[in-house]
Amino acid sequence: MIKLALGALGFLAVPTIAIVTAVAVGGTASACIASSAGGPLADDAPIPAIAQEWIAETTATCPDLPETWIAAVMAQESGFRPDAHADDSNGGTWGLLQMNASIWRAHYGHPWNADLDHNGTPDIEDPATHARVGGIYLCARLAGVRQIRADHPDWASSSIPTLDALVIAHNAGESRLRPYPTIPAITAQFIANVNERMTAWSADAVSGAVPEVANPDLTAAVTPPAGAPATGCAVPIGGGQIAVPPGTPVDVANAVRNGLAYVGVTTGWRQLCDRLACRAYGYVGSGFPSAKAHWTEMVATGHAHADDTCPPLGAFTFWNTGRPFGHASLVVQTDPGCDPAKILLTANEVFDSATGNHGGVYLISFARLSAMYLHGTGYLGWSNPICKGAMLPAGTTHPAPSGR
Repeated sequence: MIKLALGALGFLAVPTIAIVTAVAVGGTASACIASSAGGPLADDAPIPAIAQEWIAETTATCPDLPETWIAAVMAQESGFRPDAHADDSNGGTWGLLQMNASIWRAHYGHPWNADLDHNGTPDIEDPATHARVGGIYLCARLAGVRQIRADHPDWASSSIPTLDALVIAHNAGESRLRPYPTIPAITAQFIANVNERMTAWSADAVSGAVPEVANPDLTAAVTPPAGAPATGCAVPIGGGQIAVPPGTPVDVANAVRNGLAYVGVTTGWRQLCDRLACRAYGYVGSGFPSAKAHWTEMVATGHAHADDTCPPLGAFTFWNTGRPFGHASLVVQTDPGCDPAKILLTANEVFDSATGNHGGVYLISFARLSAMYLHGTGYLGWSNPICKGAMLPAGTTHPAPSGR
């Protein structure tokens, strides 16, 4: 049993399954959010202003792909040079995304040297045209990768991030997904370079990126602002159930129920991961300036379980995100075998770029969240759910407003 520092909250055990909530991810939304990663491009990303227009064109044509990934691939392929050309055994590649003649014809309907606007430049080297056709091509390639992963879930490549699999298919061909992890060294380096650029060029929309107010003032209302995604994937909520096991302490069962009440909120929780975790236990805020500060104190006071990848129900999990203030999440489902794909957490913002939300709250697996931070190496550990903020008023209905 987890020891809690929760004031008047009790330690009784739940005798039967107490909570059933429909929170699973539907198939279409799941496929869409699987290819989302990172936030929008940072204002200081080293990308020419004109190239940002081309990136936006590709993103508009294939909205399932984040613009940071598209930018990173363009940088790798051409350095944002529309006239870039490379010779190879297939007759060469051209343009921002270095498409070959057969791929260009398949998605444009004309040969690589076609100049339909008669401006003296082959359309494959016209950046606006190339960006649009590139989006069509990448979406088709993404659909192919998704189908392969659905047809062959046992392949090793089906367990890596979708965007990494897409790089393999783009750079080396879909046939290379079968023998993965045996792939060409140049492809492995391509993946590493793209991931490094995505991390460096993403706007810091990840929770825990700015300090939190330890004890925010809440408005009298208990209903969060209404909101719905204008673009992107559907909000990842659909049919399915989470049940709290018999014997779960009442405090933890209530926290899981409260935490799940926030899943599906579309706005209001940007940069408030630590507050969201503590909110499940009845706190206004965490009482800490950041998730990183929270973890540091848990380590110092002996409440942290560093590197333990099997957190118990109701625990707080912590990550180094590569940003100053880290990330925290609440565990709402465990697994007896400690399968990270079956351990579920609540987290804010992680799918905002895919859903069009702004500070939304989502259900996510431990494995998926881990993959988002420092290429799978950012997990710090879990702690007992100890907070030191002010308590919410008695009788507060969840989801309550964030206080921002």
